[in-house]
Amino acid sequence: MIKVLNILSDTNIGGAGRLLVNYLKNFDRTKFDIAVVLPKDSDLKPIIEEVGYPVYETENGRDKSFDMKAVSEMRRIIREFNPDIVHTHSSFSGKLAAFLSGVPARFYTRHSAFPQPKKLTSFPGKQINGFINNTLATDIVAVAEAAKDNLTDTGVNSKKITVIINGVDEMPRTTPEEQAELKKSLGIGESTFVCGISARLEDYKGHSYLLPTIKAVAEKHPDVVCLIIGGGTQEEALKKQAVELSITDKLRFTGFVDNVAPYYNIMDLNLNCSIGTETSSLALSEGMSLSVPAIATTYGGNPYMITDGVNGFLVPERDSLAMAEKILTLISDRGLLSKLSRGAREMYELKFTASVMTRQLESLYEKSVLKFK
Repeated sequence: MIKVLNILSDTNIGGAGRLLVNYLKNFDRTKFDIAVVLPKDSDLKPIIEEVGYPVYETENGRDKSFDMKAVSEMRRIIREFNPDIVHTHSSFSGKLAAFLSGVPARFYTRHSAFPQPKKLTSFPGKQINGFINNTLATDIVAVAEAAKDNLTDTGVNSKKITVIINGVDEMPRTTPEEQAELKKSLGIGESTFVCGISARLEDYKGHSYLLPTIKAVAEKHPDVVCLIIGGGTQEEALKKQAVELSITDKLRFTGFVDNVAPYYNIMDLNLNCSIGTETSSLALSEGMSLSVPAIATTYGGNPYMITDGVNGFLVPERDSLAMAEKILTLISDRGLLSKLSRGAREMYELKFTASVMTRQLESLYEKSVLKFK
């Protein structure tokens, strides 16, 4: 039995937390004994415990990558659990605690991809960053090629990095009656074309470029609605922008929702407008599991997930009109939309299931533990 201790510093349920839960649901429990470290009162705790894994809590390090007090707490937990592997997620405190505790196999996952500052890609910052990360980690998981590029650009040894694309469990399907009821509750007509985006309402997700897209679409096809699923710091600014564009009746701001599946079930089209950070989007995978094709920007890991004419279309980032043209094409050509829907499901089954992702990580764990025996 291989003992694995996962460490996160998140108090909310972000991409790293959702990814970890997908792993936990699919691990072979006859081979792996797994526990999770979270800051006290994290929203992830009840979810992880419901899946059936123990959670250790720290008083310090809430939503901080580094907190020296958290390092001490984590070292105590490591001594108690005595893991073969420590796997950290956006927690430098966890990396340092594992190294100082002498854990032989030390993993961390790179969950994001965004332009790196020059100080980290040139001398001496690149060399310093590379030395620190190469020393603290024995193995690194990148959730997209774009994330791997971020690492190597900042001095990390490429031989330590394995790309494992984010996978998700299949979203549950709702009945036609449930779909009709949800549409009614949202004020959406039965024949209305529904597109949607599930992402935090932050600048880097590109919502401000999506709203002009919806305006352009509505001018040519008024019977359209876009679901804006998620919460974030830009919510009020986006609602103000919607008023200025006179498209409030074309948008439905849902806020943060625990269960996004019902919303995907009423979508004809999934949208991704990222401009600043994107690896392998869980939202795109979730949509594909329900045969929902996507239009996404070419940023980050999106080109690996979306293939033009197969499971959706790619458009340049910040190009509102290009996205609008693709949406209008699919509204007018339902045969093409059906073809892309089939392609989305086929791509999901081939590349983006949680079980495929988890088997890859299990294999990596086993190889790493063997190296240190």
